[in-house]
Amino acid sequence: MHFISFSATVLAAISYSKVFADFIAWSGDACDGDEGLNVPCDNGCDGFEGRHSFEVGQDPNFGTHCVTFYEDEGCGGEHFFFSGEGNSECINVNTGTSIGSFSCSPNSDCVVSSSTTSNSTVTGNASILGL
Repeated sequence: MHFISFSATVLAAISYSKVFADFIAWSGDACDGDEGLNVPCDNGCDGFEGRHSFEVGQDPNFGTHCVTFYEDEGCGGEHFFFSGEGNSECINVNTGTSIGSFSCSPNSDCVVSSSTTSNSTVTGNASILGL
């Protein structure tokens, strides 16, 4: 009976597949210091206070992503795009202003919250979508 339970657990773990790539932020400038949580790239709005660098994990099933950083918490205020992310490269976030929040798209489309106050340009192979 224990073998069947163990086998079912192993089978469930093997069949689990991620739906989104992971975004991880750090307090240091070079993906060092305190590591934040693994956040899915699903267009959700998450906090970035006290963070200065990030990476989006590499996964051939996901391709590249657009990460949008916002000056204010709740994905509002001035915004900045970091497109073409997803190769596990460490990126220092140096925008000249404090960053309060971010969203990471599940693809290369750059998402803009309806509460933003300025226009930004997109670099790389990405497009802008409004929410």
